[in-house]
Amino acid sequence: MEKDYSLPLYDDPRHWINRARSKGRSWDFIEFAGQGDDAGLGKFLSDRIITDYWNELDEHDWHELVRLQRTSEENTRKISVIRRDAMITDLGEDGSLTVPDNPYSTWQIYRHRLAEEKHFRPESVAEIERSTIGILNRLRGSTKPGHAVKGLVIGSVQSGKTANMAGLMAMAADWGWNMFIVFSGTIENLRKQTQSRLFSDLNATGTLSWRSMEHLSRQSPQGSRAQDLHFEAGSTERYLTVCLKNSARLRKLIQWLQADPNKQRQMRILVIDDEADLAGVNTGRIRDTEEETERKRINSLIVNLVAGLDDKGKEPKADYAAMNYIGYTANANILNESGMKSLYPRSFITSLCMPGEYFGPQQIFGITGEPYDGMDIVRTIPAADLARIDDIHDGMAEEIPDSLRRAVCWFIDCVACQRLWNYRKPVSMLIHTSQRTRHHENLEMRLSDWLDETGTDMLTGMCRETWDQETAEFSQEKFREQYPGYSGMDGVRDYPQFSDIEPYVRALAGMRPSHIQMSGEGDLSYTDGIHICVDNCMNNGVSEDGMYMRIAYPEKQEDLDRTPAFIVIGGQTISRGLTLE
Repeated sequence: MEKDYSLPLYDDPRHWINRARSKGRSWDFIEFAGQGDDAGLGKFLSDRIITDYWNELDEHDWHELVRLQRTSEENTRKISVIRRDAMITDLGEDGSLTVPDNPYSTWQIYRHRLAEEKHFRPESVAEIERSTIGILNRLRGSTKPGHAVKGLVIGSVQSGKTANMAGLMAMAADWGWNMFIVFSGTIENLRKQTQSRLFSDLNATGTLSWRSMEHLSRQSPQGSRAQDLHFEAGSTERYLTVCLKNSARLRKLIQWLQADPNKQRQMRILVIDDEADLAGVNTGRIRDTEEETERKRINSLIVNLVAGLDDKGKEPKADYAAMNYIGYTANANILNESGMKSLYPRSFITSLCMPGEYFGPQQIFGITGEPYDGMDIVRTIPAADLARIDDIHDGMAEEIPDSLRRAVCWFIDCVACQRLWNYRKPVSMLIHTSQRTRHHENLEMRLSDWLDETGTDMLTGMCRETWDQETAEFSQEKFREQYPGYSGMDGVRDYPQFSDIEPYVRALAGMRPSHIQMSGEGDLSYTDGIHICVDNCMNNGVSEDGMYMRIAYPEKQEDLDRTPAFIVIGGQTISRGLTLE
């Protein structure tokens, strides 16, 4: 029986191979672990099994592991060339940090999660590791006042920026950085989502202990003040906070960081500016000299934090041990100024290559001037239907257009398909037709009325008609033809028959749509039907009948009996990075 060498029981020899490569050892050397032949290799493996508690493996297993790791490295190199990732750096030298190889390090635990829980392909994990160690070696564990490291990471939308950010924090934590600050836009529920996701990714039983901290200020309770925490050398404590790009929050954060000069001198800080093109860019007048340049309040506070100044721009009582600022963005308009006191990425600018599982504008819509028209999954909305949506926004129409009905029917079909396949995680549909909150409310009422008033048999029949049309128009074979480079093709299933999903479609069609029910204790409960959520700034509370209007997914998704379904109507919140499952 052929062995599966991707299993964790082969992690120890795999780490040895990767560490040898990071030290510059050739593949010829690694082929026999530096022992010259199979006889020497056999003794090497026997010693590792006895002294280092490796799992049993023989010379054949070793050669296979070496072959697989060599292939992965070569594929990663090819991907790098094809996808044209690059790094522009200053004159400073790269550091000598290596990939942490302790299986209980934050990086190795996160690496395992990427492969086992998030189902990243080996090539994608290897690419994240390669790009992350490259960025890490541009950081500095000790910086002089006013000479922070400033870098920029550019990646396409949904190209793996979040995975790269978490990977960078994991590796930096293993190498002694102890305070991690993430700027997360201007919307609170996005901030909460980012805080929860990053802490979940990083926090695990290992060599380090992570603590998630929110809304830091000089008034933080005892136990959450800087003077209560452990930043000293040798401490295994690591601290994460996600802060809004909001002047009040930023001012309080700076005050918290500088409340205790002794602790401040111990802080090795990594600041990650997620969506660096949002809110933090200076939109004031940029003059010939920095003294004449006008700074908007949010930009000024971020600049002060990175420069090690207090919230008023004055010298504090102490300096940080290290300050590193990295902006992550899909848009490089952060390059609007280049002064020493700006956030200009003078240390390095790097781009992330797209993983093989990537779906972006190029794959969906094609590339102008190239012989590739994209995939046949785009449906054009007729002008008459757009006019109907405008009338709904203004309260002048009650019937939703046919194209929206078909889209909802296709969503119901997809949820039914996922339930047939016993998929447990949430599935969502986004409707984004306007930025205005009043328009969201009107559209939600008309959509809910249609779902509520359409009989089970009629809605099931519409779902069958949509299923037959869409599955014929975009077949599995057409998918293979239109995206030949998709690395997850082996896991793509063909469509089931409609008769297989019909019971699930009928069950969804027979239930009234609802919002998410919130109990008096603040617990959320979910139905087997469709939840309609209106995610905007006007729906931050709970309705009189105890309904939570915004999107909120179940916290313990592994305990779900079936796929919960959500239709989300929104505008600005959705467009600034809220991830829909």
